[in-house]
Amino acid sequence: MGEDDFTALYRELSGRLFSFAARRLPPQAADDAVSQTFETVWHKRDECPDDPTARIGWVFTIGRYKVLQETERVRRKHHDNRFVEDYPSRPPVVPDVSESVVETAEGRWIYQQLSALEQELFDVAFMKDVTREEASAMLAVSTGTFTTRVSRLRSRIKALHRDAGAPEPSTRGGI
Repeated sequence: MGEDDFTALYRELSGRLFSFAARRLPPQAADDAVSQTFETVWHKRDECPDDPTARIGWVFTIGRYKVLQETERVRRKHHDNRFVEDYPSRPPVVPDVSESVVETAEGRWIYQQLSALEQELFDVAFMKDVTREEASAMLAVSTGTFTTRVSRLRSRIKALHRDAGAPEPSTRGGI
């Protein structure tokens, strides 16, 4: 299959495949499943059947597996709360220590006590809508190193809270 054939196949089937996926997944996840399907189709283009009818079935088979994978990803439990929006029945999350640091006068004092490197880590680690992988890439460190540094930063902030005489902040939620 050449590039023109692939483009024609994409134009012909992407909308139908999205409709199929959207009946089973949220819109963004359905869009991801369609993208992953056509990425796989491109990589396996040498295996694509010549018969147009068989070609449609072949693409939808790949799409069906991608939808199943995406469904499982959404349903899987995640220990680090990255997909908390996937579980609407969860109890509300107690505010994170980062919120108390940002929102109070004492928090501003604690932030000023942090070193420049700790402040940079704080700013990146507690950004909204940034994954652990994206944050570690921003700081040019591995994900494991990033996680360790955030854990140490949380401990440092807790110690500064104790020194200031504040009640112990929660460490649930966040990165």
